[in-house]
Amino acid sequence: MKRTDRLKPLVSHTNKKEQLALKAMTTSKNELEIELKKVKQLKSYKTEYMHKQSIKNVTYSSFELQEFKRFIDQLDQTIIQQREIVTMRRQALDHKWKIWQLTRVNLKAMHKAVDNLNKVERFKEEKIEQKVMDELYQRKIRN
Repeated sequence: MKRTDRLKPLVSHTNKKEQLALKAMTTSKNELEIELKKVKQLKSYKTEYMHKQSIKNVTYSSFELQEFKRFIDQLDQTIIQQREIVTMRRQALDHKWKIWQLTRVNLKAMHKAVDNLNKVERFKEEKIEQKVMDELYQRKIRN
């Protein structure tokens, strides 16, 4: 059995690891995009809500103003928490990207090693074929 044939299961395993790492990275990227949209929606909602409140020509009682302030503060807290989630998702994505890069480098190195072994094996086979041809030619000359 050729050395390259013995390496095929290892190459296949490394390829699967790289594909799984890529899938995990893609999933993480999608999760980050979802969380970023949530931050954008919350900010948009806050802006829209404050704009609606500012264009009304209504006087508010102190209780209503306190409730408005409490609601806006709560909304600000929610935005802060959502930004923290975005930060965590970014870190997770960075981590998964690094893992994918490592598996990709390993896979490329594996393919390069197999290619080099293929070249060596072909060279040896060609050398053997040449030797056989030379021997056949020498026999033909003698006869």
